[in-house]
Amino acid sequence: MVQVVKLSALSKKRAVDEESDLDISSTDSNISDQENGQEEQEIINIDFDFFNGNPDVDFHALKNLMRQLFGPQESNRIQLSELANLILDSPTTTIKTDGKESDPYCFLSFIDYKANKDSDYAKYLRKVDPKLATFLQTIDQSEKTCSLVLSERLINMPPEVVPPLYTITLEDVKLALGDDKNYDFYLIVSRKYEVNFDMDEDDLTSNQAVRKKVRQTNEVDYFHEEDRFLEKLAKVHVDSEARKGLITSYMVLDHAGLIKSIEDLDAAIKTW
Repeated sequence: MVQVVKLSALSKKRAVDEESDLDISSTDSNISDQENGQEEQEIINIDFDFFNGNPDVDFHALKNLMRQLFGPQESNRIQLSELANLILDSPTTTIKTDGKESDPYCFLSFIDYKANKDSDYAKYLRKVDPKLATFLQTIDQSEKTCSLVLSERLINMPPEVVPPLYTITLEDVKLALGDDKNYDFYLIVSRKYEVNFDMDEDDLTSNQAVRKKVRQTNEVDYFHEEDRFLEKLAKVHVDSEARKGLITSYMVLDHAGLIKSIEDLDAAIKTW
């Protein structure tokens, strides 16, 4: 499967702490604008190729993306090699820009829970939180189906890729399940981060007021824009404790909720 989507990726000229394969050069006028406090933006036209997961190429890249998704502490609790193999054995779509032999910049995968309920990853999910354990136990005791949804992308991937990514992969799910079926429920794992603000505070414990910096955390933001919409329709929603500012988020949606969330995201993107 190869599908090409042409998108205009709006890229802010800013330093990011994750590696980027996009080379955005600045002109003297750009630098001047930035020095004057103006944030310059540039439109970059990129062809995104959508491929099926490729065991011969994508294994190590998927492990790295999983490590990014779960963070350095939480990912140590998961057998990432086994999880990468589960992903590659399931309906999975990757996005690349340099042919099918290149590393993926993004992926989305739907892992059948009941078929893999004895896997290391399923066992991990049952230990995360009582709410998730209760939900998965309910699935075990019913005829309902559930997919474990995993998705991650490099920081410079635009959210515009998400609606077609879900559309393409859900079509593969229908083919895998047969009879035009979909899963009843989806357990989606994602991540958020704490937004920290530095503020000044007077220390009046002595005769002299000493200015000091106090870091105060009072806001959480999203790595994945689609999570704003997924959370609103989630039947179950669990956030982990923040670990070095990173929060792992677990959401359970039914099929109608998942489709509605992606449609709402797509509608929002068209207004940007």
